[in-house]
Amino acid sequence: MSKKIKDENGNVYVQKKPFYKKVWFWLLVVIVVICAGGALGGGDGSKSSNSSSAASSKKSNDADKTISENAEFRKKFDAIKVGDLMNHGDGGDALADVEKSLGKPSTTSTTNDQGVKVKDYIWTKGSVSINVQFNDDKVVSKDIDGFKFARKTKMNLDGFNGIADGATYSDIVAKFGEPDGLDEMLVSGEKTVTAIWLTGTKGGTVTLQFTNDALTSKTQSGLKN
Repeated sequence: MSKKIKDENGNVYVQKKPFYKKVWFWLLVVIVVICAGGALGGGDGSKSSNSSSAASSKKSNDADKTISENAEFRKKFDAIKVGDLMNHGDGGDALADVEKSLGKPSTTSTTNDQGVKVKDYIWTKGSVSINVQFNDDKVVSKDIDGFKFARKTKMNLDGFNGIADGATYSDIVAKFGEPDGLDEMLVSGEKTVTAIWLTGTKGGTVTLQFTNDALTSKTQSGLKN
């Protein structure tokens, strides 16, 4: 309500309530604040969503990059030819060629066992490591560790039990896929391969050993049907 005021000369004035004390003003303020809050909240949600999407995309791209790099690393390992240790690595790739393919090794060491001098070189990329041994600067053994394929399950306990002694390495690979881990060496004409499956199995690991490409032993841990 307006208030009447009389001055010292007898004049009468009507004092109006300031606009900031009127009910309609504060209702308007409340409405404006609510709208502004909603707009800001929506903006933050959109920003958060965009940030989450960007982070997810980066993580996916990083994972794809790692898989691609490791796959290339594996191809280079598979291409290395192993020579006979007792024939000074005859038939094996030269050290210079392996370095050209894999680059400079992460670590190197040299051992001398019963007059046989062997150089041990290790290359690493993330969690994957390649170990190559040389005699007279030629490959006499190779091993890869930490590599994992991305694939569907192909080997369960029944499948493992069905693997017969004497089965060839190529037949096993054709049925169950390439092993994740592999160790290969050649001594006096006898080729020994130890193959390990960490992926493509039903809940466990499988290790198969081959001599001259024929299965000689098999072990499993944790396999299920």
